[in-house]
Amino acid sequence: MSGGDRLPKAIATTYYNAGLTVDQLTGLIGAKSAQRLRLLKANLEDDPLDLAAPDDIDIYEEAVTTVDTGAGNDC
Repeated sequence: MSGGDRLPKAIATTYYNAGLTVDQLTGLIGAKSAQRLRLLKANLEDDPLDLAAPDDIDIYEEAVTTVDTGAGNDC
């Protein structure tokens, strides 16, 4: 369901906005794609986890090296 095809995008949007049931969705796009949309919708509806960053662990045990990406240079 990627690319420029408008129909799958319209179906997904309608499902996310509660305009389609799971059975209708499955009938339109198939079981595998319907399951993916169901999982995505469930993830989008969940509250984000409010996890504090650990302050007792240094994930960078060694010296940090940065890389110049050449931002602003024409390639």
